[in-house]
Amino acid sequence: MKTLGRIFRSEYVFLGILTILLIIAAFFLFSITVKGNRSDDNSVWNEYYAPLEDAYVAEVREYLNDNGYVNSGVTLTHTTDGELNREYTLSIHNRRLEGCSEERRDEISCVLRSMGFEDGRCVISVKLS
Repeated sequence: MKTLGRIFRSEYVFLGILTILLIIAAFFLFSITVKGNRSDDNSVWNEYYAPLEDAYVAEVREYLNDNGYVNSGVTLTHTTDGELNREYTLSIHNRRLEGCSEERRDEISCVLRSMGFEDGRCVISVKLS
C-alpha cells in the first residue's frame, strides 16, 4: 500500500497530466501539418504550369517579333477557381496594334489563342491594346 500511496503523490499526478497534455498537443500539431501538405494544393499546380506558361509567353513574343510587333509588352495572368481550373488572360501592348483593323486584330487573337498549351483545365483569352 505504501507503493500505491507514493504513485499517487501530487508530483507524479502532475507529471502524468503534463505528459498527457503534451501528447494531445503533439497530435494536433502533426495533424495540422499533414493537412497543409495536401497533393491537390494550388502550389503543386503552379509548379506544373510555370514552365508551360514561360514557353507560351516566349512563343508569343517570337510570333509578334516575326510579324513586325517588336518590343511588345506581353503579360500572362491567371485566376484559379475552387476546382483548380485556370482562366488565363494574355495581354499584348503595342502601339501598332491600335491602328490595326478589327479583322487583323481578330486574326492575331485567334493565332495567339491557338498557340496556347493544351489542357482541359485551362482557358486562354487575349486582350490586344
